[in-house]
Amino acid sequence: MMAYNPDSIKQKILEKAKFWKSSIEATKNFTGTSPPSIFVGKAFFPKVYVGILSPPSQQATADLLDSPEKWYQDKASIDQIVGYRGQLIYSRFKSDVHSFKGKLLETVQEVAMSKKPADVEIELRKNPKFQFSFNPITTIIGNPAPMLRARLTENPSVERKVDYLVSDIDVKAVSAVKELYSSKLPVSRIQKIFSAGLLGIQTERKFVPTRWSITAVDDIIGKILLTKVREHQELGEFRLFSNEYLGNHYEILLIPREYQYELIECWTAFGKVEFYSDYEPYWGRKDYAINTHGAFYSGRLAVMEYLNRIKRQATILIVREILPSYEIPLGIWQMRETVRGAFTQPYERFDSLGQAVKRISGKVTVKGNWQFKSKLLKKLKEQRKISEFYK
Repeated sequence: MMAYNPDSIKQKILEKAKFWKSSIEATKNFTGTSPPSIFVGKAFFPKVYVGILSPPSQQATADLLDSPEKWYQDKASIDQIVGYRGQLIYSRFKSDVHSFKGKLLETVQEVAMSKKPADVEIELRKNPKFQFSFNPITTIIGNPAPMLRARLTENPSVERKVDYLVSDIDVKAVSAVKELYSSKLPVSRIQKIFSAGLLGIQTERKFVPTRWSITAVDDIIGKILLTKVREHQELGEFRLFSNEYLGNHYEILLIPREYQYELIECWTAFGKVEFYSDYEPYWGRKDYAINTHGAFYSGRLAVMEYLNRIKRQATILIVREILPSYEIPLGIWQMRETVRGAFTQPYERFDSLGQAVKRISGKVTVKGNWQFKSKLLKKLKEQRKISEFYK
């Protein structure tokens, strides 16, 4: 798990977002445009903070404040993303994750369902605090304030499919996520709807901490796509895709064999090189990817999408290099979108695994042999395909 210097990051965030400090701290009652966005915390579970994110004013372009897919499409910089997040007030209240009673909870769910920015009137108990929380999975959350009242100024705009699945209390959450994904909803929106406890069988519905919902939805969609990938013919060549964004450099190697997957993370901290990895065999893994966490599931989803488009199966090796320029963790969305983006670019072909691995090593800048961390490469060297004996 990557380690960051919290004090250093907080100072950088405060410096980058200080433009908004005076207007944020002076705000108590306002009508703002939510992107739409909600956040469910995980501290004190099952009694957690639940809230709405919105700027303290109405904005025609509020969707940019919480839209990972657009951030990647526009190649937004770290400074721009911190600026977007710095405008949002996290109006929150405490609730049990199993509770759905009360106007505040209803408003949070209405915001989560909306497909367009939604104007919301908010009354706070106290002025917001100009402070930020961050972790490698979620986007930056800042300016928390205790919420007293909230209401949408008009009915939210909701797709028919979303309304149907939210209303159907007999559809399992996994099936609902599958249908929403098939309906072309952005993954980031599905994660919010999932977090708001709007999917699944009635007796099993609950608010899900945002950090957990992001990984859960990535995992669910990835597994659904993997079921199809296992049915495809094996890829016939070694393909290496590359991409870089926000200080994250990715090398994605597709190997002409049956499905296996490994993610290796490389980064330098405090003058020391660190390597983390997680591996998944053909039939999947039952335990959580404890070393690379949400990145494992985010990367897998993106590769499964590509393999299904080309109707091929492959062994997958992703090498993620976290560069010093990734000075503030912005959320694991950047991995999903950057790996997705890699598959829109030309790739390199190789005749052998050795050639491809050598090429990756030449492109990774960290000093240290990442190959020794790879369980997948070791297995490939030890396990020869039957066809190799008949050449």
